[in-house]
Amino acid sequence: MGSIGRRLGVSLFVSLLLAGLLAGQAALWWLDREQRLLSGRQLRDETTSVLAAIVRGRDGLVLDEDRLDPAYRKPLSGRYFVVLIGDQRWRSRSLWDARLPLPARTGMDTDLRPGPGGQSLLRYRAEFRRDGQALTVVVAQNYAPQLAKFQELKTAALIAWVLLLAVLALVQQYLIRRGLRPLQKVRRQIGQLRGGERAELDRDVVAELRPLVEEINRLQHHTEQQLARSRHALGDLGHALKTPLSVLRNRCNEELRRQSPELYRLLVDQLDQIENTVGRALGRARVAAGATAATRFEPARDVPVLLDTLRRAHDRPLKLTAQGYRLPALPLERDDMLELLGNLMDNGCKWAAGRVELRLHRQADLLQVTVDDDGPGIEPERHEDVLQRGGRLDQRVPGHGLGLAIVNDTVEAYGGTLALERSPLGGLRVSVRLPFPG
Repeated sequence: MGSIGRRLGVSLFVSLLLAGLLAGQAALWWLDREQRLLSGRQLRDETTSVLAAIVRGRDGLVLDEDRLDPAYRKPLSGRYFVVLIGDQRWRSRSLWDARLPLPARTGMDTDLRPGPGGQSLLRYRAEFRRDGQALTVVVAQNYAPQLAKFQELKTAALIAWVLLLAVLALVQQYLIRRGLRPLQKVRRQIGQLRGGERAELDRDVVAELRPLVEEINRLQHHTEQQLARSRHALGDLGHALKTPLSVLRNRCNEELRRQSPELYRLLVDQLDQIENTVGRALGRARVAAGATAATRFEPARDVPVLLDTLRRAHDRPLKLTAQGYRLPALPLERDDMLELLGNLMDNGCKWAAGRVELRLHRQADLLQVTVDDDGPGIEPERHEDVLQRGGRLDQRVPGHGLGLAIVNDTVEAYGGTLALERSPLGGLRVSVRLPFPG
């Protein structure tokens, strides 16, 4: 959600910045155009004032400088004129020794031309007649100050616009995060739903999200129903297979063993393989179904019950302890975990001299289970022998009593690992690491 908000903020900031630059440039162009038109009207009036300073003298028309604006007498003042009467050319003192290029046509020339002292000039040319003589009056004005003001205005407007956009971006980020808060809440709840922490999403959401929440809840209920039917079907399949397998195993009696030892061994081996294969397949299917809110493993509730059951099952002095089991509900199937922990603890109880310890430790997205006992243990060089057949513990390995084939199958189904080590208590340590289903 944060990345979405940042992308929206950046895109809005850039779009508004570009829009502001374009609008500001258009406004400055319009102001420049209007200013040049205004300057053109002023220059037209200046041609009239210059014409008024041309009076009749003894020898004809003369220029009375006293009637001129004082700016025309100040060198490089930015106000200039040139008067053409026949072959005569009068120019303002403000031009000093510079030349004023004359426009080719009458009227306003809005194109800027370089003037004295690096100035930029706007020019206006007017044609008059006085006493039967044609007069051409050209006036010019330095437009550089207006350009400088426009540039200052452009810079100030850009800075102000950027600051305004920064404030707007902060406000927009706040509003986006506030607007996306319901989505973030729904996202967290979907994660809890996927992990089995809740059965459905809260229906108390904004009106825009209510249809989505209702559809997700309907999908969740449908999925749970399908999973329940699948579990029931798997259970029915397991029970349905037990009866014919039991019948076949009963037929493999001592009489068949005496009459045909080879056939007896063949049938027994095949029946064992069928039972193991069916058991592993059913276990994997159950693990693949995933945990729901109703079937999640809750160590704080389930582990004490398991320990109490084991104490009653093993009617001898045993010290069973558990550490780290006060954890919140985990996204693991309760039946799978009880079967796994039950087998591990039961094996430890069978071989322990008097002490079995269980430790649970959650590390980010996995659960680590450790079971230690103070029994005889297994020599390190025999660990590989015990974990033969593709890394599976075989409950039929003689001499060790490790009835943990289902444990290893469950671990493999979850994509975890199982290791045998020497326990600090002197016996066997079984370590299991189970990643949480994604």
